[in-house]
Amino acid sequence: MSAVATLQAYVERHFIALAELAQRADSDIATVAGLIAAGALPQPSYRIWPNGTFSSPIGGAHGGEPQGIPTDWYSPAAVWWLRRALGMAEAPTEIAREFAADFVIEFVTQLRALPDGQLAYPDVYVGGVLSPGAAATLAAAEWADWINGGYGVCLRHWSATDAIAKMLQRGRIIALTNGATRETLTPSDGKALLEALERLEAVLLPFAPHQRPTGTPGLWIDRILVRYGLGRPPAGAAAETTALRLCA
Repeated sequence: MSAVATLQAYVERHFIALAELAQRADSDIATVAGLIAAGALPQPSYRIWPNGTFSSPIGGAHGGEPQGIPTDWYSPAAVWWLRRALGMAEAPTEIAREFAADFVIEFVTQLRALPDGQLAYPDVYVGGVLSPGAAATLAAAEWADWINGGYGVCLRHWSATDAIAKMLQRGRIIALTNGATRETLTPSDGKALLEALERLEAVLLPFAPHQRPTGTPGLWIDRILVRYGLGRPPAGAAAETTALRLCA
């Protein structure tokens, strides 16, 4: 099966087109498109052209020069944000501002409450203490990666809780294995590692076949399972070593 055919099968299973996004919220395409243009809803996570070219915020474009009119594929998690937006009386640009501001507050509040938040985002801690300003800047960047479609590739749902959970479990796996360099694990560390792997997988999408090996599932689930003899990854999910930007 070609790369684009494999991707097509994947997005048809895990993503939705614009018309379905609108239909699930009992809205119309023009309204949804206006909210996307204003930054209240995310851009597509995948775009596929009739000639086989495709692109994603993670990994860029593949297949040469696009030709024809593409089909855009959106995260189903956007449906809940669309439903929220439709219940608000504000203009799309104001909805976008409110969504972003609320997310930053929720993100910083939740991160501050975590005793081990440094595992998730070490760069926003100074001397072991959370920097609220740095955390707010990070939260704004995380929200921007949702709006540009990147986090739609990664997460089954979108909220501050889900974004932090993904990074926290990833951080635990890295800490427990010393970045996958540790040779052996104690029984207690092996148990803790399995718990972190399970919790990480619970919030993640499988990733498209061309993205999984160098994304979080390939690097921090599949590779770890194999390295420490904890099980087998899905068929065809061979892990590689090059990390990607955004939701890697």
